[in-house]
Amino acid sequence: MLDLLIKNGKVVFPGKFVRDVDIGVKDGKIFSIGNDIDHDDTNKILDARGKYILPGIVDSHFHIGIYRPFSEDAKSESGSAAAGGVTTILSYFRSGKNYLNTSEPYKQLLSKILELSKGNFYTDYGFNLAPVTRTHVKEIPELVSNGGISTFKYYMFYKGLNLKSEVKKGSVEKEYLLSDDPYDLGHLYNIMEQIASLKGKIPGVRLSIHAEDAEIIRVNLEKVKEDMEKLGLNPLEAYSDARPPASERLAIMEAFELAHETGCPINILHVSSEVALNAIIQMKCVFPDVDVKVETTPSHLSLNVESGAGIFGKVNPPIRSSHDNEALWNGIIDGKIDTVGSDHASVERSKKGTELWSAENGYGATELLLPTLITEGYIKRKVPLEKIAALITLNPARVHAISGKKGDIIPGLDADFVLFDANTKKKVSYKDLHSAQDFSPFEGIELNGWADTTILRGKVVYENGKLIEPMGEFIKRPVL
Repeated sequence: MLDLLIKNGKVVFPGKFVRDVDIGVKDGKIFSIGNDIDHDDTNKILDARGKYILPGIVDSHFHIGIYRPFSEDAKSESGSAAAGGVTTILSYFRSGKNYLNTSEPYKQLLSKILELSKGNFYTDYGFNLAPVTRTHVKEIPELVSNGGISTFKYYMFYKGLNLKSEVKKGSVEKEYLLSDDPYDLGHLYNIMEQIASLKGKIPGVRLSIHAEDAEIIRVNLEKVKEDMEKLGLNPLEAYSDARPPASERLAIMEAFELAHETGCPINILHVSSEVALNAIIQMKCVFPDVDVKVETTPSHLSLNVESGAGIFGKVNPPIRSSHDNEALWNGIIDGKIDTVGSDHASVERSKKGTELWSAENGYGATELLLPTLITEGYIKRKVPLEKIAALITLNPARVHAISGKKGDIIPGLDADFVLFDANTKKKVSYKDLHSAQDFSPFEGIELNGWADTTILRGKVVYENGKLIEPMGEFIKRPVL
């Protein structure tokens, strides 16, 4: 007997094709796919007529607990994700300021994170950890072998040169990262060596890179602060000039050099500009041996410095020009970009404030991931649905080592789905979103393709605008 039968929908097989087939679900797994599935012997039938069915979205770039208490943030923001068709969140976490404000070893810290997570996720979830201290670097093999962690992160701009306002005494690294250990290219080299040492032993381990160069940011930040009013720059133009694409390019080149030297697989996060994307393309020619994946975000694909979002759109790396939007879409069409993640970081309006340079970075966007790609990609630029689907399901599942469980529609995988009508259209209003965030830089933008129903392991977690109950589970990776 089937637990669930989804009938009459158009099933999008990521990276392949769209087919009119039915899907049978049993014991939380995809059991059967076809046109002649017996519907008499099933507990529940879901009629998906007029709707597309994608695998549940894997939002592989998320920040739980960065600006709000961890458990509260997990519940509200995973709810926002589920309302957007996301069934798996992979959240970045680091020690230091924000998050849990500690620099203790991950052996203890991960246990705390998992305890705070229990019962608070509407989606399944995993964590990508940032090694900040020497102890963290030494812990990498143990975190991979027994902690269920397969992806790590390094922030190339955390040399602190753009964080002077945080310094009261001592080094910037100690004030912000709560560590006396140096956080520089030598630290990155050590991380890469540790990860590379696991190749051939444990597959699927990778280092994600936030690629911006601190020194380039420092000098440009000083110039823009002096000239912003004189040049008549709006906040997003000023912030983009303060952290220019050249900072991305240089950091990408450095990351490739070290990845080549160590043999470490890398993932370049939230690529924001044509300059950055071209740098990756060039470096792949110089270092064809480097195993590299490339990510961008719905914000960098659709928002630009003329969008009017102001300081509410402040994010690292910055929102760029409409020309950069098009360059990134061309990168998707040409297969140069592998994944799209939301970089969701819920923050209250009060923490953005009214002054650009003191405003907190980031904002929530997970619930808009699907409609942004459907509107800007499928409808506006005629990108095939199967390619759109691969960017947010199959590819991130492969990059983050859960392709044996998530990200595709194949018998035996988790029965995770999102149903949506590509013709459903409405304007973004933060009041209609399920995040705790009290604004949206996408406010007033009209989008198609909003999630209608979200199914996690065969059970409906979001339907008709309402969340059902948090039933998310921790995913120990790799699952290949």
